[in-house]
Amino acid sequence: MKIPDYMSSYVKLLPIKTNEGNPIELIEVHAPFDNNELITEWARLFRLKYISDEDLLESMEDTGLQSGIEFLRSVVYPQNSKFRNGDFGEILVAEYLMYVEKFWVPTLTLRYSDKATSEESVKGSDIIAIHFELNSNQESPDDVLCICEVKTGSVSSVRGRLQDAVNDSNKDDLQLHAAKRGSIGLNAVKLKLKRKERAGNSDSYSYRAIARFQNPFEHPYQTQYAAAAVVDQKRFNRETIKKIEAKESQHVDSLRMIVVGVTDIKKLIDVLYSELGVANIGNEQ
Repeated sequence: MKIPDYMSSYVKLLPIKTNEGNPIELIEVHAPFDNNELITEWARLFRLKYISDEDLLESMEDTGLQSGIEFLRSVVYPQNSKFRNGDFGEILVAEYLMYVEKFWVPTLTLRYSDKATSEESVKGSDIIAIHFELNSNQESPDDVLCICEVKTGSVSSVRGRLQDAVNDSNKDDLQLHAAKRGSIGLNAVKLKLKRKERAGNSDSYSYRAIARFQNPFEHPYQTQYAAAAVVDQKRFNRETIKKIEAKESQHVDSLRMIVVGVTDIKKLIDVLYSELGVANIGNEQ
């Protein structure tokens, strides 16, 4: 797996503990605004989460549009800041799990390209990530299934966003017979991967790599729930973060809490959703 150069923008800091004694992981993202080549590549790879080069060019031809960014803004990219910020934060955290912690994150290739409309949040768990202790073909009780809830805010307080993520992570349960969001999302991802695989467009792993996680009784593994807040670096207040309460969470014993502080988050969001994402494609120069 090739790690994009822009991942060097992520810096992991020493964790802190809440007043309850629970660890919170701290990550900073220093966007390389002064490196045009790097930020352009970041925007292009970000756009590919929504639509491939081939599909974008074909859609431009079908609609008669000469501008790729015009089509993206009209049809693909969310214009409502609520949904745009939400997608951005999920992708940021998912790429950290994938490139830094070596998780397989199937939702990263499925969630945003499969939207019925751009102005919506996709139903189900924000991130489903899997870490194989050995490999996808060899089961291990140390394999990890991570279900992550992400909350993003460019002007919101870090405490508010992280507390919301902790509270909402209670919806991400894996009780298969109780129709919980985690189990429903896991099955939906498996079926989407299955359809892609049968169409000859497979992901990093087969859909069968997910199937075993639907039966923890016969195929045991480790379950990890995560709550992440993505905020502007200026909102990155350690003393405030310590006030987060997780004691009422049903996942308190397996809950990760993550805070991502982004340098000028609004500017980075605007750049990643800009025409840089279609630079040098078709008629875009």
